[in-house]
Amino acid sequence: MIANKIFQKLGLHMSPATQHNLYSDFGAACLFSLFNVVFNQFYIALAIRQGATNLEVGILAAAPAIGLLFSPIWAARIEQSSPKPYVILPNLIGRVLLLFPAFFGAPIVYVVTALVFQFLMGIQAPAYAALVTRMYQPELRGRLMGYVRVAMGAIMIPLAYLVGSWTDKSGPSGPLIAAVITGVLSILSLARVKEIGSTTKATTRRSSFKEQLKLVREHRELMVFFAATTLTGFGNILASPLFQIIQVKELHLNNIEIGITRISYYFCLLTAYFVVGWVIDRFSAKQTLIYGLGAFTIVPLLYGIFGNYPAVIIGSGIQGIGDAIWDIGILAYVLRVVPGREAVVFGMHLMLFGIRGSIGPLLSTGLSNYIPISGLLIAASIFGMVGTLILLMEKGKQLTKSEDV
Repeated sequence: MIANKIFQKLGLHMSPATQHNLYSDFGAACLFSLFNVVFNQFYIALAIRQGATNLEVGILAAAPAIGLLFSPIWAARIEQSSPKPYVILPNLIGRVLLLFPAFFGAPIVYVVTALVFQFLMGIQAPAYAALVTRMYQPELRGRLMGYVRVAMGAIMIPLAYLVGSWTDKSGPSGPLIAAVITGVLSILSLARVKEIGSTTKATTRRSSFKEQLKLVREHRELMVFFAATTLTGFGNILASPLFQIIQVKELHLNNIEIGITRISYYFCLLTAYFVVGWVIDRFSAKQTLIYGLGAFTIVPLLYGIFGNYPAVIIGSGIQGIGDAIWDIGILAYVLRVVPGREAVVFGMHLMLFGIRGSIGPLLSTGLSNYIPISGLLIAASIFGMVGTLILLMEKGKQLTKSEDV
């Protein structure tokens, strides 16, 4: 088979079960491309065009975080059983919900749909972290996750332009309905994945929140990781809705122009996915993560200092690099630091994201009426710098200790 020859050239010697899961995951990622473009890249812009206020934009930007506030509760349940149902069912229900804004285009419908959808994603997110450990062989995990996302990113590049053009010509209903259809087909493809093993057996009792906190306190690396990602993540999410407001309300970009910025985002995302998976498998997940945090520091500066269309295009590309590293790098980092407890630790990470992500967008959009947006963006960049420095200094301490030994 052609696929087997490609795998051999890439140095991927997989078991039949791993190969089956790769095909299922690959198909799911490709089908998910349209849903990803519509929901993650155009949804807030569509809501703004439907009349969403700055406060509603803030709620939409905070919705992913609000949905993750309860992740530790679900993570404790997932640890006791198979994670697969917790991935498939919430995704299946959530993707169908986009029919509501497709048929009822009021801003409040966009907001409520996003909140319910993201609550369901708060269930599946820690489950997916556990499922990945049962999908792929550990020595190939980083590369396989990266290659699957490369395929998804390659498809999203032309889709970003097509969706922008489509919405400009006929409105949001068509793209939203198409996203529902491909999103459902995507999760049905992922449902074919077989669990081929896990690092540890399921626990016989549910971990309490106190025990989850104890697990973090006993691992210095986790404490540093949470401090760094919390600060940088807060800066990133603080700036996120301001990016959308600048694009639509200040620069008056049409959907095709926004689509071009998304092409820049997806091109860099695709390239980074290909490189990041390879780097993680061969070198250090922590080193890779430092670059991702640094990327989130640069983007608000570009918007805050320049604030023009070229800065938006360049910033979108850097954001794509940061998102790729954040996506694969954090998951790989958690899997290596606490094998077997990834659902619980990832649940804690998502809860912290829920806290900062709920406060950040509402704070920035609320203050945007009183403080210049450029000032808010520079403040967001400072948070990113501090978080990056924390992880960088920890990396330096580890290198010093290894030299002393």
